Amino acid sequence: MVTKSKNDRAMFWSLVAIFIALLSIGYCSSHIIDLVSDGVERTTRIIAYFTRLVKGSM
Repeated sequence: MVTKSKNDRAMFWSLVAIFIALLSIGYCSSHIIDLVSDGVERTTRIIAYFTRLVKGSM
């Protein structure tokens, strides 16, 4: 069952919103990648620290 919107501009504004969201993600992608890589690095350091702590080599 297909419903038709009573507002013909709704599709247009939805596409505009999606386009703006994609532009925002593209603009911020380098910052997002930096945050993710820093998080991976920190997680690796924390795991190594706890591993040494559990083994008793500290």
